[in-house]
Amino acid sequence: MPNIDLHHHIFIPDTETIAAKERERRPQHADSFEGFFPTVSSRHNQKMFQENWREQLSDAGRKREDMATDRLDMALVSASPPHFYYWIGGSAGNDISHISNDGIAAFCKADPEHFRGLATLPFQNGGEVAAAELERAMGLGLLGCIMGDRVGTQALDEPQFDPFWAAAERLGALVFIHPDFAEFKPLFPFYMANHIGNPLSTTVAAARLILSGHFERHPNLKVILSHAGGNLPWAIGRIQHAWNVRPETRIHTPHPPRHYFKNLYFDVITFSQSGLKWLVQEVGEDHVVCGTDYPYDMMQERVVDYVEGAGLTAGEQEKVLRTNTAKLIGL
Repeated sequence: MPNIDLHHHIFIPDTETIAAKERERRPQHADSFEGFFPTVSSRHNQKMFQENWREQLSDAGRKREDMATDRLDMALVSASPPHFYYWIGGSAGNDISHISNDGIAAFCKADPEHFRGLATLPFQNGGEVAAAELERAMGLGLLGCIMGDRVGTQALDEPQFDPFWAAAERLGALVFIHPDFAEFKPLFPFYMANHIGNPLSTTVAAARLILSGHFERHPNLKVILSHAGGNLPWAIGRIQHAWNVRPETRIHTPHPPRHYFKNLYFDVITFSQSGLKWLVQEVGEDHVVCGTDYPYDMMQERVVDYVEGAGLTAGEQEKVLRTNTAKLIGL
């Protein structure tokens, strides 16, 4: 059974043809990603993209080489937030998703021994459009989709996205929630938009899905939460206490919030082996999966060694590194 990385990013350069035109035409809306960082961080990001990340994101040979170093046999590739392109609406938004998904599907078909893929969808154009593209992309062999923790100012549990969620459940799609950066000004310096903001954003999105009754309406969904689910595993006790004492938290949820962990999977990116061991105990050995966040600077490096050194039982290691991940992607 292979060691599988479920959190591994890819970039399809052909998407930049549309993105460049849209940036020129609508610079006031263009790619707000860098707006979350001060100049020193933005310059470093640009330098890293040109020197390393671009090749690591798009070159299959480099990916295989780096995976071998990390003792990984296979990766589930998906776009990263700068390449969700939610700021590009209308037909251009649909087109850029098509190009990205066609490119990801072709990349994986060229080397199915090492790569499987997730789509990126034009959620900015609504749930029906996203659902149609999900079905098209899965027809190309992709296994589901990656999505942000929100789409602009819209939360994932809002009604306009219902057609997408219904399609994801019907198609048996994996849904990987990866945060964009929290729009909270105190997080602006010190790269806190990433190391603090990303886990916070995931926590908010997942808690809303639980408390809105989302998994009551779609009980068969399989949702992967990046970065160990943010703060959710650590906060679930407090959320559950609120469910016990506050009537507004029980409107949509007949079961305690922890019940809905059955729909959730948490990657291993904790940067703390004692934290990883606790995570497995807290959410269950069947719901923790291997992930790295390749190739970025917040990547969990040497992930197989990391999991093996976390004090897990042999059975837990097998599930986290291989069995759980293989089951999710249908191996």
